[in-house]
Amino acid sequence: MRTRGPNKQTPWARRPEDGLSVLRLALDVSDPVQRERLEAMFSAAHAVRRAVQRDARARTRACWAAHHERALDPAAVRARVGLSRKALEDAAFAHVDAAPHLRRFVTMALAMHLADNVWTATERHLFADATGHRHGMPGVTGYHDFLRVPGRARSHTKDRKWETFRLHGTLDGHRGAYTDASGGFFQPRTMRPICEPEASWWSYAGPLAVVFSGLPCGTLVLPVRLPGAPSNQAILEHHLADPARWHKIDVVRRRDPTVVGTWRYEAHLFVLVAPYVSPRVAAERAATARHAVNRSAGIDVNVSNVTVASHALGRDLRVTRVERTDRDKARGVRRARRERWRLRALDRSRRAMNAAQYQLSKRQLKRARRREDAGLPAVQVIPAGPRAARADGKPLQAYKKDALSKSYQRGRAAAIADAASVAQARRDHARQVAHALVGEHGYQLVVEDTRLRDWARVWGRSLAAFSPGLLLAAIDREATAVAALAGVVGGVVHASTRTTALSQRCLCGARVAKSLADRVHDCAACGLLADRDAMSAALGACVVLAERDLPGSATLDLDRARTLHYDVRTRLVLRDTLPASIKGRQDVPSESTAHSARDGSSVAEKGRTPDTPWWRGWVARRIAGTAPRATLDETGLSSQTTPERARMRTRLLGSGIAYAIPLRDSS
Repeated sequence: MRTRGPNKQTPWARRPEDGLSVLRLALDVSDPVQRERLEAMFSAAHAVRRAVQRDARARTRACWAAHHERALDPAAVRARVGLSRKALEDAAFAHVDAAPHLRRFVTMALAMHLADNVWTATERHLFADATGHRHGMPGVTGYHDFLRVPGRARSHTKDRKWETFRLHGTLDGHRGAYTDASGGFFQPRTMRPICEPEASWWSYAGPLAVVFSGLPCGTLVLPVRLPGAPSNQAILEHHLADPARWHKIDVVRRRDPTVVGTWRYEAHLFVLVAPYVSPRVAAERAATARHAVNRSAGIDVNVSNVTVASHALGRDLRVTRVERTDRDKARGVRRARRERWRLRALDRSRRAMNAAQYQLSKRQLKRARRREDAGLPAVQVIPAGPRAARADGKPLQAYKKDALSKSYQRGRAAAIADAASVAQARRDHARQVAHALVGEHGYQLVVEDTRLRDWARVWGRSLAAFSPGLLLAAIDREATAVAALAGVVGGVVHASTRTTALSQRCLCGARVAKSLADRVHDCAACGLLADRDAMSAALGACVVLAERDLPGSATLDLDRARTLHYDVRTRLVLRDTLPASIKGRQDVPSESTAHSARDGSSVAEKGRTPDTPWWRGWVARRIAGTAPRATLDETGLSSQTTPERARMRTRLLGSGIAYAIPLRDSS
């Protein structure tokens, strides 16, 4: 069976000399004429895409139905039913020709690119990838789910070759046009209209504008609104200074109940340049690349927390835990309550506008009978019962045919906007946490090879609240970027649980069997008492892989683990990790004879000098079999720790990130 092979050319995003980044440019649609044309373009593009998707689904079903013919020659079957990129492009052209009203807002080049996107989804269903995974049957996109009109990339070998959306103007021309008398950059609420130049758009050097030509009713010109904050000017210079690197433009819309029409429009400009990195972040990454050369880290991913442990050649153990704070949990409860209220209001509005499609509830039926028996007139109520459906459970009328009120549309737009805001905040927060973790633990990280999406079957709500996969992906991107500065291959690699069994081992090499309910590691061989997740992360930092991309080749380096075990037992490391942006890394020295002894007596009372290591007495007591054992309290620290060390636990970044060290010796 054929599989999806690599591209014939190197993708732009993977070319080291170019790179690829995306800049969001807000489009000004305050002009009602231009806004109506833009809305009509989205409607026409959705009609073409929907028609091509239906053709692709029908042809795919015909291909799978030809069992005997496909067994002999599957390529001939696909050619006969028209399953190819060229065939879907021809189908898009035919749909546009058959509907002349679509030609007013959609060009043939745009229709061809819409067909190419449909073929990409169809191809992922027809052909499996390298792992044997095949996507499901491509669906038909609804109008409100159609958020992006894709553009075609410009030609970098032919001058003035843009097939769909183009960006004209210059950054200097835009700033010059919107500079007030005092020299400040100011853009009015309604941008100035941009007229087509007399010569051509290629000689235009004024304010930035997105241009879509080739339409029968004239060129569509949409002014661009740039962010005016001083902190964004370096980003604009990075992306817009060189027009030769402008690559492609997609016109995107997103829900916003505060604007006219409840849709906000943007132009996503793809630029052939590496993503922007601030000078501070670049300096911190360079420092991490220099100082974390010999550092190895392990990650233990849990449903509600992520633990990272690292060491430098068996020394200097650091453990960091990322978890949700009580403040974040309370915020999540309030957000869920607000979302439930909104969903109830939306459901009530839909039922009120489509009362004939719903049945009365049992309580409403009883009340109606009582009023009828009493001779009272019927009362019009909003039905609270189930949807009117056939015997097989299918609704008599599709939901998309329901009449929706203006308040319903505004409420749904507000819900979508809030969900997008929360998702963006999570991504930004994950990026900040990943930057702090990589700066502390280095760019060589190992994690157990598990499928997080399978956890959703058991811990769906908890997993969605913490989003460990999002944080793990952010750590991988940050580590890869830092490793590129060091000139090596870095990032997060996956190790098989079958060959490593990190949760069932100890640093001393002994096997410690634990069930999933056991959250404390208690080794009977060496007496080490620690948090289960911290121990797994510390062992993950001692994993080596024969082949980086093969999880089954991972093995546990017992010599390195025993070296780390000796370092932990002799120094009793207790350390809190602070990001460099808030406070420099703080190392808490291990307990020594300069402090009071664990039982409260002084050093002199124990018969030791201040220069005598504390662990010599511990070794003698361990040999004699009289070494005391400690227990764990609710914080994950040893109950015999001093109050000064207990106060070292801190919460940072103000967004539910708790940095702690739950790994302690039992003595």
